[in-house]
Amino acid sequence: MLVGTIGARASLVGFAKPAKSLPWLSSIASSRMSWKLLEHRSSRFHAALRQLRCYAEASARRPPALNEQQRRAKAASSKLIPERLEIPERLIIYHFGRVRVGVLAVLKLTSIFVSAFFTFFLVPSFVMADKPISETVAVAVAGMIPILFISYTTAAFVTHIHVHLPPAARVSRPVLERFVRTMPASLRLTITTVGPIGKPRYSSVTVGELRPVTGKRFGLVNYMRDTKLENATRKWYMHRAVGSFMVHEGLYKDRRFGKRGKVDGWIWDAVRGKIQSDKV
Repeated sequence: MLVGTIGARASLVGFAKPAKSLPWLSSIASSRMSWKLLEHRSSRFHAALRQLRCYAEASARRPPALNEQQRRAKAASSKLIPERLEIPERLIIYHFGRVRVGVLAVLKLTSIFVSAFFTFFLVPSFVMADKPISETVAVAVAGMIPILFISYTTAAFVTHIHVHLPPAARVSRPVLERFVRTMPASLRLTITTVGPIGKPRYSSVTVGELRPVTGKRFGLVNYMRDTKLENATRKWYMHRAVGSFMVHEGLYKDRRFGKRGKVDGWIWDAVRGKIQSDKV
């Protein structure tokens, strides 16, 4: 009985004491805990990454119906209008002639040189020679007459006229001819004139802005436009907008556009007819 009691106590005491754990068993337990912790952190990281991706991605909302209609209209127009159009965007419909343009520019420059010679050489020499005031004033006026006369009489001379065509009118030659026959008043033109020093001046106008006139500036102006709004937007030091034009008729009649870039005078004839009909 004593032996049994001692054995039982010994067994109880032995179980009460912590058993000495094996090293490989503790390493397995620690690795399992580390793996669970790593798996938990990885799941949290992936959840945050998915949330960031949701914020970064574009919204998948359906575009409004208006944008869809615009897209369909653009697709339809792209099917009707080919990528490579036969007609260029800008056509020259009037040309004054290379020789005439050159003579006009030389004439303007010559008038400037003559006036400068009279103003900066002859007038000072008359003053230093104690010439009468009347003679000095006469020389100064004689020097200013050429540049004023040339500038006034040739300011309206048109050297080039270009027409800007919309893409729908540039598909083929028959389409262009139909467009010209029914051209709108908003068709844009670029009219080139020569400035006082021989520099080209470009005026952007529409067909509806031009109106035919007669008897203006000794008959040297046959088309005019209103420039009040354009001059109101210009600075005081800028040139005033050109409102008077002289287009010499019959220079390039019935010329057609070709590989060498000939003048399309027939378009100008149609533009002139449009201007005349709008006046009536």
